[in-house]
Amino acid sequence: FYRTEFYVHEARMSGATSALPCVNTGEYLTSIEGEVITLGFIHLAGLEYDTATSIALERNKNGPFTSLHDFMNRISIELEQLRCLIRIGAFRFTGRSKKQLLWDIHLNMEQGKKTVVRQELFQQELPNYQLPTLHHHELEDALDEIELIGFPVCSPFRLLKQAPEKFSHPIIKVNEMPKHVGEYVCILGYLVTIKPTRTGKGEAMSFGCFIDEEGAFVDTTHFPLTLKKYPFRGRGIYLITGKVDIKFGFCSITVSGMEKLATVGREDLSKI
Repeated sequence: FYRTEFYVHEARMSGATSALPCVNTGEYLTSIEGEVITLGFIHLAGLEYDTATSIALERNKNGPFTSLHDFMNRISIELEQLRCLIRIGAFRFTGRSKKQLLWDIHLNMEQGKKTVVRQELFQQELPNYQLPTLHHHELEDALDEIELIGFPVCSPFRLLKQAPEKFSHPIIKVNEMPKHVGEYVCILGYLVTIKPTRTGKGEAMSFGCFIDEEGAFVDTTHFPLTLKKYPFRGRGIYLITGKVDIKFGFCSITVSGMEKLATVGREDLSKI
């Protein structure tokens, strides 16, 4: 899981394109074509294996899906799983927004919680309901992605409640660390992984690995007293304070303070 997330972020930093699952181009597993990485349905929480594999099979057998209605006629799928596909953007080829599509499934699904596969001789015209204006904030997509695949495809730093330039202390980037060897600095890092270990006296300590907003990696050392006072609090973005050390030409930070930063939630979108 972590590997997929950071392949996506590394691809973005190197100029490649990351694409979310799509019913007309996606496969069960993540696929790479040219410079485009398309995430597989395997990453979509709530989507059953049989449903996920049937999408590509039906598409390869009878051609691409032409609309949401066409998909609902050809794939047997639970209502909640269909909602997941819409929320992750798997029907973006239709040109309709997620909120319009969510209305569509309720307006056109017959009684019951599951679609019924049927063969239609002619494409049936659906009623053209007039919907009210549906507001959409771009960060809603990132929040949907976090809920459904575990991470946002965009930079996670876009979700910070407070902009880096508004912090009380100057924030440096990883590529600036060589200029500050032996000094105490502040840096923002998105947690990649933690390696717990113990000192010779048996006390718990850790090594951390983070990436900054530019996609550069930084290693951190958390000695027992610091780790106890400033523990890791799950994945997210941290404000890290510490001393810049250099060894074998590689800079790292011995942490003296660390705080997990607040990110935007759905309740905040109306205020942005």
